[in-house]
Amino acid sequence: MPTFPKQTLLAIATFAAILLAVHYGISNAKGMGLSTLRPITDFPSGRASLFPIVKIPLPPTPAALAIPDPMAHGLKAAANSTLETQFLFDGNGALDHFYAALRDLKTGQSRRIVRIVHYGDSPTTADLITGDARDILQERFGNAGPGFILIAKPWAWYGHHGVDVSGTDWKIDTAVNSMREANYGLGGAIFTGPVGATTTIRLTAHDSTSIEVQYLEEPGGGSIDVTADGRPMGTVNTAGDTKKDASASIQLPPGTRQVQLRVSGNPVQVFGVVLSRDARGLTYDSIGLNGASTTVMSRAFNPQAFSVALEHRNPDLVVINYGTNESGFPSYVEKQYGGELIRAIGRVRAALPDASILIMSPMDRGERTSGDAITTMRAIPEIVAIQQRVAEQTGCGFFNTYQAMGGPGTMANWYDRHPPLVGADLIHPSPQGAHIVAQLLTSQLLIGYERYMQNHPAHTKPVPPVISETSTQPAKLLGVQ
Repeated sequence: MPTFPKQTLLAIATFAAILLAVHYGISNAKGMGLSTLRPITDFPSGRASLFPIVKIPLPPTPAALAIPDPMAHGLKAAANSTLETQFLFDGNGALDHFYAALRDLKTGQSRRIVRIVHYGDSPTTADLITGDARDILQERFGNAGPGFILIAKPWAWYGHHGVDVSGTDWKIDTAVNSMREANYGLGGAIFTGPVGATTTIRLTAHDSTSIEVQYLEEPGGGSIDVTADGRPMGTVNTAGDTKKDASASIQLPPGTRQVQLRVSGNPVQVFGVVLSRDARGLTYDSIGLNGASTTVMSRAFNPQAFSVALEHRNPDLVVINYGTNESGFPSYVEKQYGGELIRAIGRVRAALPDASILIMSPMDRGERTSGDAITTMRAIPEIVAIQQRVAEQTGCGFFNTYQAMGGPGTMANWYDRHPPLVGADLIHPSPQGAHIVAQLLTSQLLIGYERYMQNHPAHTKPVPPVISETSTQPAKLLGVQ
């Protein structure tokens, strides 16, 4: 494993220090505050960078990055045919299942919720790109809730739009840190809690109406007491005769602002929770592991347990969005990467034979030359080419993030903008850059959806009344030893 360059680390630390100095010279009225600075990293060495996320108002999209309005209904497909051909590839209807689910949701036919599960690396860990994509698609198709979240922060910068989570006394094992095959549930992490371990979830939107706890049922398992704004809502008993994945849903009162989980009786093992709304709409799960690569999905996730978790969540679209960390190892990319991606796709398809799968390429990744010029790492275009070829071979959709955002040299251009669209590490987008990528992704998907609607029209039916999907009874899943 290569060591992290000291000069680069110093440069990143300097960049962070400059931003902190700028913070103290700028009025809080302008939207910057110390609480908005968070570290983020995703280097192959696993060491931390100090790139901060600064939440400031988004600037107008640069003319060079102009894209169709993702919220525009009835997009003119013909006018955008070149854009779709360039960046979104959907040979043989690979995304038809997802588009049909959106159609049935929108027209009120048999569909109440459409689910997307997006696997990725550190930008996904911080809900960058995915958070904006969620907001855009939920505004168009309805908000069915925040979706899946972890119950504590494996990394300080773990986040999710509309939700603030904190935990105490949990032992956290992630698929990246362990890099051994195990049961990590849906989200790639397992949380072991002794008696007294606590999770507090603050709901910014105050509109979730249920919480589903996903856990490992096992002999001698303890209980998880759930409260909403301090009021007891129910208890999840994790004890059982054998080890197997299980879940239990508990209703929340309207307007709940804070949910707390507390372990009692005996220790427990928990994978995460799902927050839902009693409404028709879409959920978009952001499942990012810091330092993740395709091998996390192809090697670290136990295939049987992973299949159980995917089947239970039952998404209509699974996004596989890796490649950034692999780009630091060109020999691996050349010799092994394609096979690992095929193996990962196979695991998803075995669990979800009918779901659509979208391979989403990494963004550009920059590196500095001896003359301090910023160029694209040579393995990035190789990874993108392999991903597109594998997507075609395996019947998956493919979104070329790298080309959509500008292709070779993009990070040099993004870093020179004011404010920068990427951090000093030339890997992680700023919130402004992430917003652009989210718009590119969603606009391409919506163009594909509109084209699907032209070829597969559906008769509109009355939207059925809302029926609660929540229950206080555990929904037992298939057994996994």
